[in-house]
Amino acid sequence: MYRIALIASQYLTAHAEHLRELLSALDRPDVALYCDHAFQAELAEEFHLTPRFAGALPSDMSPLDVDFVLSLGGDGTFLRAARRVFASEIPVLGLNMGRLGFLTDMGIEEALPLLPRLFSGEYTTERRMLLSVDVDGVHQGEILNDVALLKRETGSMIAIRTLLGEGDHLANYECDGLIVSTPSGSTAYSLSAYGPLMMPQCRNMLLTPIAPHSLTMRPLVLPEDLAVEMTVTARNNTFLLVLDGQTKIFPTGVKVRVTKSPNQLRVLHLRPYCFADTLRRKLLWGAPVRE
Repeated sequence: MYRIALIASQYLTAHAEHLRELLSALDRPDVALYCDHAFQAELAEEFHLTPRFAGALPSDMSPLDVDFVLSLGGDGTFLRAARRVFASEIPVLGLNMGRLGFLTDMGIEEALPLLPRLFSGEYTTERRMLLSVDVDGVHQGEILNDVALLKRETGSMIAIRTLLGEGDHLANYECDGLIVSTPSGSTAYSLSAYGPLMMPQCRNMLLTPIAPHSLTMRPLVLPEDLAVEMTVTARNNTFLLVLDGQTKIFPTGVKVRVTKSPNQLRVLHLRPYCFADTLRRKLLWGAPVRE
């Protein structure tokens, strides 16, 4: 019996037919489906679909006990699904039903004909690096993409004192914020702040300042085993800490420590995966400009 959890976006109206086909393909005697109550209600009310579900997923962020997780939506939905399995070996398959979709590299229409490979074992899994975030010694969570320290006031900068390793002073960043990202996250917030791209197979961290008040403060690639410790000074004595899109408010003066997590995320692919192909399709990487 294959136990499969469906974690879906709220914005799937344009994919009604694809949803119908997907649920039909998963309607097998050897498959037990799980989803949360909200998605089950949406399927019935908006799409008039009433698939057989073996049970409901817990409403909190407790770990899942399934064989596969299917993420239906964009990268935000994929990150939400990934948070449920960070401490396990459960692979996540991202079916892009959103917009750009770097993490969900395969569109739902491409995946449907390949879905039988999930049950025949004709798939591959890729391990993605995670980061762990503590504030004053209290664990805040793990991230697949990035953690960002951001200012709350629009009219002033913040200062971020940054130490590496066992206390080696790197810099005092005067900026709008500072991003610490994984290789997976190099195509996310860091990219919009002119950070470099890294292949997902890399085992590094990327430190990218946002609008630094210095031409000499450039993005910096760090080895995976090097801890990063940051302390914020701000005019209003608070700042934002954003973990894969989840925002928290902290007072200035606390110590934010980012280290490599002992856990990894298993990303499932139904066909051979090539990051270079994703760059060409999603970012038009190297597209000819003279044609």
